[in-house]
Amino acid sequence: MKSFFKKLLPHIGVVFFFLVLVVIYFQPVFEGKTLPQQDLTQFEGMAQEVLEYGKQTGWTGSMFSGMPTYQITGYSEGIDFVGKIRHCILILMDQNTAGPIFIMLLTAYILFLVFGFNIYIAVLGAIALTFSSYNIIIIEAGHVSKLWALAFVPLVIAGFVMVLKKKYISGFLLFTFGLYFHIASNHFQTTYYLALFLGILFIAFLIYCIRQKEYKHLLSCIGIFACGAILTVGININNLYMTEELGKESIRGKAELTPQTPEEQSAKESHGLDRDYAFAWSYGKAETFTLLIPNLMGGETGGYLDSNSQLYKVAQSHGMNVGKEIQTYTYWGDQPFTSGPVYFGAIVCFLFMLSFFIVPGKTKWWLLGACIFFILLSWGKNFAGFNDFMFYHFPYYSKFRTVSTALIIPGIIFPILAAMGLNQIFKGNITFPEMKKALIGSVSITGGICLILWLIPGAFFNFESPMDAQHGMPDWYMNALIQGREGLLRADALRSLILILLAAALIFVYAQAKDKSKAGKWVLIGLVVLVLFDLWQVDKRYVNDSKFVNKRTYQEQAFKKSVADQIILKDTSPSYRVLNLNNPFQETSTSYYHKSIGGYHAAKLRRYQDLIERRLSKELQIIYKTFQNNPTPESILNAFQQCPSLNMLNTKYVIYNPGQAPLENPYHDGNAWFVDSYKIVDTPDQEMDALETLNPVVEAVISKDFESNLKGLQLTEDSTAIIDMTSYTPNKVTYKCHSSREGLAVFSEVYYPYGWKAYIDGKRVPISRADWVLRALVVPAGDHEIVMEFDHDALKICGIISTISSGLLLVLLLGFVGFVIYRERKKKKE
Repeated sequence: MKSFFKKLLPHIGVVFFFLVLVVIYFQPVFEGKTLPQQDLTQFEGMAQEVLEYGKQTGWTGSMFSGMPTYQITGYSEGIDFVGKIRHCILILMDQNTAGPIFIMLLTAYILFLVFGFNIYIAVLGAIALTFSSYNIIIIEAGHVSKLWALAFVPLVIAGFVMVLKKKYISGFLLFTFGLYFHIASNHFQTTYYLALFLGILFIAFLIYCIRQKEYKHLLSCIGIFACGAILTVGININNLYMTEELGKESIRGKAELTPQTPEEQSAKESHGLDRDYAFAWSYGKAETFTLLIPNLMGGETGGYLDSNSQLYKVAQSHGMNVGKEIQTYTYWGDQPFTSGPVYFGAIVCFLFMLSFFIVPGKTKWWLLGACIFFILLSWGKNFAGFNDFMFYHFPYYSKFRTVSTALIIPGIIFPILAAMGLNQIFKGNITFPEMKKALIGSVSITGGICLILWLIPGAFFNFESPMDAQHGMPDWYMNALIQGREGLLRADALRSLILILLAAALIFVYAQAKDKSKAGKWVLIGLVVLVLFDLWQVDKRYVNDSKFVNKRTYQEQAFKKSVADQIILKDTSPSYRVLNLNNPFQETSTSYYHKSIGGYHAAKLRRYQDLIERRLSKELQIIYKTFQNNPTPESILNAFQQCPSLNMLNTKYVIYNPGQAPLENPYHDGNAWFVDSYKIVDTPDQEMDALETLNPVVEAVISKDFESNLKGLQLTEDSTAIIDMTSYTPNKVTYKCHSSREGLAVFSEVYYPYGWKAYIDGKRVPISRADWVLRALVVPAGDHEIVMEFDHDALKICGIISTISSGLLLVLLLGFVGFVIYRERKKKKE
């Protein structure tokens, strides 16, 4: 055991080194500050109702008039034993900044050790993989679930490689635990790309096994991967099942309406997202060189030019108020906007290229092929033929957007190949003439690109953006801005060139050294320092100390109650909805305090999105125009009266100016009502068209799919019929009603085909869909209590599967640990 712990000491030192790096980089976090992250702020708004409720619920009424919580706060049953370990990992460090970066350093370090690299190369590889700019930039954006998913990708690959190396038991556990933690992080686009990458690696392995006739090893690997995947799916079955269910009903599922626009046609053909929406963030072909030169395309949208820039000087001469720097439109790439470039590091790119001169075997070519494949995916609309085929024909591909995310896989491949090259060099497998030739070749390619773009960038780029025309900049400003963009490129091209030459010089020194054992250690340390300096300096452009703010101040200001909020919250009615006219479908601040008509979510329900596009957007325009034309109380009331779809959603309050009192809509239809008549329609198009002339409080529109629930119901006007909501929680609503004859009650609650159950006096009754998105029940005559409750039967089965799978994996882990301890003790006795 003593020798075992002695072997662990260097690795413990590495872990401590990583911890120090993370603490230094995210020092403000450990001083009680926080980083404002847009997506996390949006999450806080959409999740507040559930958090205040204090119990698990599969439904929230806080956004889009109601939607599942599956991709907000989650919804699960059963006991996840392995999840307890994950929970401990999440609470050890700040889970929104430092935590995932520290875990990624550890998992990447394990990956490089599994490849058989020495400790210095493994540290270099871990730093290169983790501090790639994309991983830091998405922190500021608040894409925390994506970052956690990425943090465990190296562990999955490490387990995969170990199994291929015939280390079946340890490889299985590493693969399975890595995959569990990865999937539990809940970012399925990352999982999709990981699966594609592992598929490419497995094809290469399959070809090798067939050629070598290693069929037994092949079958063993297939069995192990299948068992690991099944066990992982079993543990995560709650989230996977719920996500698949929601996917069919969300904007990522099949469209029902006949398309009226090219965007709707694209969504219809793909059975998922609209192509232009999915490909909006496509990386430019030339923009790909940011992997080598970070500011090739100007860096982030809204970047800065210093006081030495031409724009700064010209702006001053024109009387503009500028400080130490001038913020402007520095980014000129193909994406609508960006928080920064994907930068792998100049030295990493140089070492990547070097590997193709010195690494033997075919593995490098398979990795290069995978790298090219994912770069092509990241180009999206800029490589339309290939990516359109993927989008319309490849399973599930149309469910994802922001295709530039595909660069996460090259971000892993580049450091792996760089480490392979270094491994060949420092194992002494390369002669001096071979080394010299390889250095000349790799420096000529990577350094040559940097040199040319430093000297004559204007020969390749005009530094103009398609977005420039929208900003309405005068000619003097635009000319100076172009010079500023060129200056940013040239500065970083020179920077990358210098770093490449320094790294090449270190390797050349090692190649000439007589005592290679001693020289190798210091050269590798020097390369680690250079790589860390390179990436750290670029990362700090986007997430630095100035971005952090006082945590208490931020929390107080993020969702500070406006005047409108304070007035609305005095309403003690059990349920009503609020429409915020300020960008209603891109914000969740309204949802923090109220049940909002709008919201923000990448998987909103498809039918509600259809309602927004076909009905609510038109009604919003009526309200906007009213406010723009010297509104009077009469004109405002008239506008509300012309909004039947907003009224059937129980829009009681409208916020026009948060600093002023809200407008109360007297025409809102309430939480529920009895209709005098209904009509059955055959198609979704007819169902939507009917809303154009429908008066929802008088008549209901029902799809023929629900005709059997009505059983030939005959309606007549009942002046005594009344229905009131008596209590509301996110997953349960209760009503009292009275009617003199059998009637049809329509509820201002969004219909969802799964989970919701309705009871009249304790007896379950079927729920029908009315008016495109609402619920309806046939109610017998008399006085009744109606209860609607979200209680998902399938989830209970999922909970049992998850509990069994999680328990089994935990037993396997404990058994393996026990076996290792037993083996070490046995060795000691012998």
